[in-house]
Amino acid sequence: MNKDEAVALLSKSEAPIVAIILGSGLGLLTEAFTDKKHVKYDEIDGFPQSTVEGHSGQFVTGRLMGVRVIAAQGRFHYYEGYNLKQILSLVDFFHAMRIKELVISNAAGLINTDYHVGEIFGISDCLDFTGQAAAAGELSLCRISEKEQSIMTKAAESIFKKLVFGKYVWTTGPSYETPAEIRYFRSLGGDLVGMSTMPEIIKARSLGMQVYPFSVATNFASGISGNALSHDEVKETAETIKSHFASLISELVNLIGKQNFDI
Repeated sequence: MNKDEAVALLSKSEAPIVAIILGSGLGLLTEAFTDKKHVKYDEIDGFPQSTVEGHSGQFVTGRLMGVRVIAAQGRFHYYEGYNLKQILSLVDFFHAMRIKELVISNAAGLINTDYHVGEIFGISDCLDFTGQAAAAGELSLCRISEKEQSIMTKAAESIFKKLVFGKYVWTTGPSYETPAEIRYFRSLGGDLVGMSTMPEIIKARSLGMQVYPFSVATNFASGISGNALSHDEVKETAETIKSHFASLISELVNLIGKQNFDI
């Protein structure tokens, strides 16, 4: 099928209100969906394919907290050989579905040692170390709005505690950063580091979407713990916090649904 046909299929009977991009190891959120429908990326002509372990490579629609949602299990990165247009395919797809509310999540390396691995952060702003972010839109769009931050905070307080907000550093990968780079990022106020998300935030807000971005600190960044970094550690940590993460995103979707339906 082509992109328009996929949009029509996934919007059939009732269009989603909220879209969710799920990062490494976080795809299990869709287990909480009811009335599910799946479309794999490879069923859509010309659509990029996920090559990273822990990214299923499919759209899943359904209901979460009674709200119609669509989740992307798998995103695209520079280190997979994709260009910026391909990296932003998910955001463009959601825009074609006329979605106005986007939740973004990722698994990230923790730079700020005031916090702990397993912590869930809201992303308040971003730093670009790829040199490519401006091509996605105005860099000022990285900064969270008061409304977005208020809804994220309220959702977290309903579930466990006050949400921590931090600054996310975007790098291209595929290699993890050096300890010297991490020290430099920290000196600039970086709290977390990863290989995605920043262009998605910029593009989505430039298209008029409200964006609610989260990072799960799945490991300490290079040189902090003294341990070698691995994608297995990322997945293992994501597994341990999946219930916390699912509860938080579910409550966020609930709040977004209420504001959209004015109930």
